[in-house]
Parts: sequence; C-alpha cells; structure tokens
Amino acid sequence: MYKFRLKKSFVAGLGLTLVLAVPSIASAASADYGWSTSPKLYEVRTIAGKSELGHANGANKDATFFQPYSAVALPDGRLLVSDYENHLIRVVTAARTDTYAGLDLGQDEANNPIGGFNDDVLLKSAFEHPAGLAIDSKGSIYVADSENNAIRVITKDGKVSTLAGSGKLGSDDGIGAAASFDHPSDVAVAKDGTVYVADTLNHAIRKVASDGKVTTLTADSNRPFEYFPGAVEYSGSFKDGPIASAQFNEPTGLALDSKGNLYVSDRGNQRIRYIDFAAGTVSTVAGGGDLDKQLQYVEGDYIDGEALKARFNAPEGLTIAPDGTLIIADKLNHAIRTLKNGQVGTLAGIATEVGTSDGVSANAQFDNPTDVTILTDGRLVVIDQNSNKIRVLQKYAAPASLPTDKSIKVLLNGELLTTDVPAIMSPGAVLLPIRSVGTALGYAVDYDDKAQTGTLTKGNTVYTIKKNMKTVTKTVDGVATQVTLNSATVQTNDRLFIPVRFFAEESGYDIQWDDKLQIVVIRDKQFN
Repeated sequence: MYKFRLKKSFVAGLGLTLVLAVPSIASAASADYGWSTSPKLYEVRTIAGKSELGHANGANKDATFFQPYSAVALPDGRLLVSDYENHLIRVVTAARTDTYAGLDLGQDEANNPIGGFNDDVLLKSAFEHPAGLAIDSKGSIYVADSENNAIRVITKDGKVSTLAGSGKLGSDDGIGAAASFDHPSDVAVAKDGTVYVADTLNHAIRKVASDGKVTTLTADSNRPFEYFPGAVEYSGSFKDGPIASAQFNEPTGLALDSKGNLYVSDRGNQRIRYIDFAAGTVSTVAGGGDLDKQLQYVEGDYIDGEALKARFNAPEGLTIAPDGTLIIADKLNHAIRTLKNGQVGTLAGIATEVGTSDGVSANAQFDNPTDVTILTDGRLVVIDQNSNKIRVLQKYAAPASLPTDKSIKVLLNGELLTTDVPAIMSPGAVLLPIRSVGTALGYAVDYDDKAQTGTLTKGNTVYTIKKNMKTVTKTVDGVATQVTLNSATVQTNDRLFIPVRFFAEESGYDIQWDDKLQIVVIRDKQFN
C-alpha cells in the first residue's frame, strides 16, 4: 500500500459518499445492437449530467461531472465513469449517480479539484486525472491514472491498488513501481490478464503482465518539429510495420478484438491502427494524412467512405460491437464514427458541429466525445466530455400500449397517431387521410368535397392537393410552385389520402420506417 500523497495542498474535512442500491442502468430486455447497421431509427439521449460542471451526486438529471473521460459497463448493469477533472470514479445507475472510488479533496487556489495518489478502500483511495477504464474476466477494473503516471486496479472486494507506475513521469520498463509512464490514456485487458496501455505522451504501446512487469512493445517516437524558426520541440512519429519498429503519435484509445489483436486510436496521426500479435505487425486500417515537419500532428479532417481515404480529427475512445463494427469517438469532429468492412461511416452527431442537443442519431450534437462503450442491453454509451454529460444511443421508444395487430402504426414524437381508417401502403410510401396528417403536423386543414381538393395551411405556406396526383401546388407568400410528392395521392371512400413522408419532411421532422414492426416513426430532429 502506498503512503497517502496529495498532489496539491491538503484540504480538511473529507466528505465520503456511499453508493446506494438502485436499479442498474441497463434494462433486462434482450440486447439490441441494431444501431451498428440501422442508425436512422436510433436517437441520442442524456442519461446523466447536465451542461454545467461540478461533482454533485444524486438523481441523474441533477448530477454533475467535470470533463468525464471514459466509461466501462459492469456485469450487473451499472456504468463506471472516470470523472477526469474531479479525480473520481463515478457510478451511474438507472436512477442516480454516485461516487464509486476516490476522495473529494476540495479545491486549490484556482478553484480546481485537487487530485492525489493513495491506495486504499474505494472511498479512501485517490486519483489524479483518471482516464481510460477496462474490466477483466474476474470483474477487476483497471484505470489509466494519467497524471499519476500509473495503472491502478480496483478489485471486486472494493480495494484500490497500483499495478505499475509510482507517480514518477518516465518511460522505464520494469516491475511495479520501478516502471514509469507519461500520461497513459487508456487500458485494455486481454483474456490472459495482460494489460495493454496507450502511453500517450511516450507515444508508445506498453504491456503489463499480471505480476506488474511492464514492457514497451513499440519503437521510440521522438520526432523533432520546428514549430517556429529556431524553436524545436519533440512529438510522436508514424511508421507501420513490425511491432518493435512501429511508431505512434499520442495513442489514446484501445480495443481488443475477438482474435486478441489490438485496435489503437493514434490521435496525433489521425489514424486507426491495428496491432496483429500473431503476425507481429502494426498497420493502418483507417484514416491517414502526412506529418508536416513543422507540425506536431497530422492535420485533422472529416471524410467518410473508403477506410484509408477517410479522415478523422483526434480519434480517441474505441469499442467493438458484437458484429465486429469498430465504434470510434472522433473527438474534434464531435461525432461517433464506425469502421466496418473497409468503410468508415458516421453513426451519430453532426460532424464538425459543436453542441449538446439530444436528438435523432444524425442530428444530435456532441462536444468533444472521448469514449464509447456498450451496455448489456445493447445501448451505446457516449462520454461527451465538454458537455459534462453521459449520453446514450438507443432505439426510439414505442408506447407500451402499441397495438399488436399487423396494421401500420404511425408514431409522432413517441405518441401513437390515431386515425378512424387504416393507413394505405403504396410502393415506398404510407398514406393517411389528409385531416389526420395535417392536424398532427400542425396544419390548418380544409377539404372541398365538390372539387375533391384539400388544402393544408401553416403560416404563409399553403399546399393545394388533388386526388390521384403526384404533384401539389405549394404557395408561399402568394407565389405558387409545383412540387413532387414521394407517392401519388389516393381518393377512396370519399377520403383523400396523402403521403406522410413528404409532409413530415416539409414540416422539418425526421421520418423513418421500421420495417420489422411496420411503424412510421416521425420525430423532431433535435430534442429539448
């Protein structure tokens, strides 16, 4: 056990918070990983935290974080979060957020939380900027304690110890406290208990055996760059090839695949790298760009598509979905990206746009997401660092009272849209009576029985709709144009049916079709 050591001034009056027995954050429902292949039916919600910093425990809507960094799901459904600037490990359940490990040591003269280094039971332990988290088969939690330059372990019996490192900054291999690190950002634990470490500012991938023996796997990467004439600094470099000669530039995220090989977010090189231990090689599997001799990092960008032509901007946390899809927290693109079958896509977020709004997957906003992990019920957790929020990507919620027959249902922001007649299905479209659609979407509806013509009016816009037509007249401020519908209107039993999709999109809604459940899903693109 280490002697208690504070990194900053000691503050008296330590407050300890007990974890309460509350429901897990994961539901008992069967796991749903459909987001990896069908993201349009999914949406981002905030499950804990709000857009203000702090370390308040309590109900999830009232809890506060200070730049959370990483997360790991526990087998019992709880979620552990490394609360980076608060120097704490927090636990999030369905109902509330509490402190799991670490001491609240008060604040320094600049009102920043104080970190420390202490091995003890959970609520007497101390961390300094805890970053990446991982769990092994025995339920032990590993922490990349970045500012302490150490790899810490939290066992199931509630004790914190140090596996390797001593607080000393360096790059020495060795056993336990004899080894040193430089701001490790992430850890990953193999089936045999080997712990891999993204030793970020050493630009190296290290491994730690179960006895605490640390070995450096990759080559030294100190690359001089002249950021100003005559002013030279050192940074990481880039080189694929044999593991022992490979070079990295601030590796930050790790994920082990089913073969026991390692994906690495090589942040400074804007790449996703792959360490194949059987082949003994490091290769680039996504991203790219050149290292300018005057720049510390490869310039970031945002491009989806063919993996080696795709571009990232400071990729960090990684996780692997059951179908093999690699999920990437693309921090400075403020988006969640995917890598599968040689293609990079965007799973959630408006790339390059900063924000904190929840919403449908393509319209939600993030602010520096740093990690992703999967709950036991299949939902994807996103640690959104600068918004101080824990977010989750999940399927839209249907009402519990949803009819179980085979009829087509329409949901508007989660509420069942009821109509007096069933919907009509035409090729590629769902049609409903004009009055049902118009009223639900906020239009004033009028219908001329004699002319068999309907109008939808909202503000200064009027749509004039006739039967059996694939075009309508759209009049804005008295100026009329002809617009094409996605399906022709239908007149049946003295009722005019119109395509739902066109008018939902005209009203600014997102609209999707759940083919499995025969549901038209209409939602606001962003949620309050």
